[in-house]
Amino acid sequence: MGVQNPTVIDFVGHNSRTDQVTLAMVEERAWDGSEERLMQLQTKINNYLSFVLDGQFAQLYPDFRDKPLVFQLDCSFAPDANTYSFLDQVRNALTNYKIGWAVKVLSAK
Repeated sequence: MGVQNPTVIDFVGHNSRTDQVTLAMVEERAWDGSEERLMQLQTKINNYLSFVLDGQFAQLYPDFRDKPLVFQLDCSFAPDANTYSFLDQVRNALTNYKIGWAVKVLSAK
C-alpha cells in the first residue's frame, strides 16, 4: 500500500449519500518535492487511471461502473509547493476523463 507501491489500489469506497466512488492512494511520508517522489506519485496515478480505463475497475466493481469517480490522495503531511504544482496538473488532466481529484491531509504531524 502507498505511493511507493504503484501496483496496488489502496482503497475503493462508495459514498451512498453522494453516490460517488473514491479510489484513494496513501502517502505517509513527508513530502520532499523530489523528482523521485513525484515520479512515484505519477506512476501510481497512471496505474489508477489504467485500472479504470482498461475496464478492470468495472469488472471488479460492476455496481460502481457508472458512478461519479474521484481519485483521492490521502497524505499524512501537507504537500510542498513543488508537489502542489504537480497535483494541479493532475487535477486538470483527470478532467479529460471526467474523474475528480482530491487531496486530503489526514493528520498534522
